[in-house]
Parts: sequence; C-alpha cells; structure tokens
Amino acid sequence: MKKNNKINNLAKKDQELITLLQELIRIPSWVPEDPKLKKVYNENKVVDYLESWLKTNTNMEVIRQPLKGGRFNLIAKRGKPDLVFLAHTDTVKPSEDAPFDQLSAIINNEEIWGRGASDMKSGIATMIQALSLSPDTNNIWLFLYADEEYDFLGMKALVKKFGDIKPKLIVSSDGSDLQLGYGCRGLIEIKARVIGETGHPAKEGGKNAIWEGFETLYKLKTSLQKTKHKVMGPNSFNVAYTLGGAKEPTSIDSDNSLVSVGQAGNVVPDIMEFVLDIRPSSQDINLESIIKFIEKDLKKKGLGFEVINKKHDLGAWFTPASKIKKYEALASKYSNKSKPLYSNPKDSGYLDLQMFWEAVGRPTAFMYGGGIGETNHSPQERISIIDLIRERNFFIDLLESRLE
Repeated sequence: MKKNNKINNLAKKDQELITLLQELIRIPSWVPEDPKLKKVYNENKVVDYLESWLKTNTNMEVIRQPLKGGRFNLIAKRGKPDLVFLAHTDTVKPSEDAPFDQLSAIINNEEIWGRGASDMKSGIATMIQALSLSPDTNNIWLFLYADEEYDFLGMKALVKKFGDIKPKLIVSSDGSDLQLGYGCRGLIEIKARVIGETGHPAKEGGKNAIWEGFETLYKLKTSLQKTKHKVMGPNSFNVAYTLGGAKEPTSIDSDNSLVSVGQAGNVVPDIMEFVLDIRPSSQDINLESIIKFIEKDLKKKGLGFEVINKKHDLGAWFTPASKIKKYEALASKYSNKSKPLYSNPKDSGYLDLQMFWEAVGRPTAFMYGGGIGETNHSPQERISIIDLIRERNFFIDLLESRLE
C-alpha cells in the first residue's frame, strides 16, 4: 500500500471530503437476503450518520421517511423541489477476496478503496458536501433512499409519497467515470405457466406445453426485436428458467411454483413454468403488453396461461442529450479525458431513477459520478481522490449556477 503525502497538501474542504467518504464506507450498509436479518443488517446506521451530518453542516430541513421492516429514507429540503438530488444508501455485500478490507476505506496510490467507494457513497459524500458549501442556493431537495441494490423499497416509497412534485431537473450521483448518463433500459420480469393437454406421443395426441410454450416465447422475442430505440438499441430478451413435464405427478411449493413434474418419456408434457426477463429500450413496452401477447398466442393454439408472479414492470428512461446540452461545458471542465463525455445508455442496467422520473412527469434528468465504474460491486471497487474532488466541484458549480 502506497502512502499519499499529497493529501496533507490538499485544501481543508478536500481533506474533509476524503474523511467523510471514508467514514461512510466504514459503516456497513449491505442488506442480507434473509427477511429476518434485514431488520438487523441494513442502511439504518448510515442514515443515522447522514441525518446528524446534514443537521450539523447544512441549513436544510431534514426528515426521515419510515419504510417497511424498520428501515428509512432520508430527505433534506430547502425551498421548493425545483432540483432533486438522488442517491441510494445501500451497497452490495463486501467481497471476501478484495485486496484490502472493504470496510476499512484504505487509501492506496491516491485512491480510496472499499465497498461503496464508487457505488455510491462517493456520490452521497460529494452531494452533501456540495450542499453544505453552497448554503445560498435554494429550491433543492435531496432524497437519500434505501434498498436500490435489492428490491427498490426506498424508491417505491418515494414515488408513493412524492410522486406529485414537479421538479425541473433530477440529478442522480449513481453515475461513474465523470460521465453524463442520460438513459437506461427498463426491467420486466414475470414467472408464468403454460398449460397444455396430456396424451400419448405415439398417437400424436395432446398439446405439448413445452414445445408450444417455447414457440410462443420465440414469437414474442421476434416481435420485440422489431422495435429498436435509436440510442439504446434493441430490447433484450432472456428466458431465465424453465421447468416442464407432466402435471401428474406434480409438486408445488408455498409460493405456487413448480418443484417437480412428471418426467416419463411416453407422456406429452402438459405444463411448463418459466421466468422471463425483458429489458425494454422502448417506453411503449410494459408487462401487460407482454402478458397479452403470450396469452393471445397460446389461446389460438388451445393452450392455457397462468401468471404466477409479476415481479417487475419498470419502463425505460431516456432524456435526449439535447436537453442536457447546457451541462456539457460544466461536465467537460471536470471530465475524464480518456473517456467520452456521455456514458452509453446501452451499457447500463436498470436504474431506479426511472421510477421517480416517470412518476413526476419525465423532466430533464441525468446521472453523474466520479467512481471507477468498471470496479462497481467488485473486489477492486475504488475512486481516485482527484475524481472525488472533481465530482464534488461539479455539484457545487451546478448548484451555484442556479443562484439569481
């Protein structure tokens, strides 16, 4: 590990920013899968820290929003919500094979290493310090929300309570590489069943749920591929899981999912269960349109269709680059010259910014962050100190450009 004497020569506010990020990284905020453990291990200690910090260091009104399971979102307000800052407080689980303890926030080679260094405690640290250093800016709200990495609990609660506000601009620090992000594909996930008719294969009887089901899913894939967004490209399509066979004998668990099916070769399979994952690039594609397509095609062939679980019905987000062009000069001032100024929306997974953007009327929205994006969720997760400072300065300039 290389020591960094340059840090001692940084301005006081820069040293404070480094310390702030280190302290956030050292507070565990990953959430286990076990529902009981979620009540014990979650983002609450980070929320406690941030609530105290914001009340001490800003002139904003700070409130908690209770969530299920005893968890919280944190909201800071100053004036009207013309500008909304977004950042999530949770991380994924620390990596066991990391070169440094991911909860130690080690500084190595002028970089801060650790879980959340890039995704996205650096975003929180830079945004809140920018707000602290820009006390005269008004009409801004900050939403620090839980559960982004898991099931969007925090964002769903924000949408429910604050979906009627009308911001002019949304900025999320869930970006990386000092690039402007302006879109993502959606996320549609469904578990369902095809119901056929059993028979003897030698007599060519029955209706094969597996064969006919896959034929219908292939037709759906072909139909989706006809729609292509000019920037985000085609819709992605993935059959993530299947289980099919004879309904007799069948075992079904408490979640109404198949556990086992008949496997005899001399029986036409009359049941197939599948999980479908679609990442729509088009805002016109939603879960109900997918269900109607499958149901209609199977019905033509005399097969039944049952939906077991509608897990996700989340659309695409896209803000045309022309709408954020006014921020290009500011981004160029702090950009990573080795990378394009804009990130490629094709390369992005689903971002829950989309939920909020959709609910509040699709205003101009973009992402910006300074972490090394390719290290997110990895044992090498980190951010360079110079890019951490640049990210903070970007947010200060963004805030102060709004002063009248």
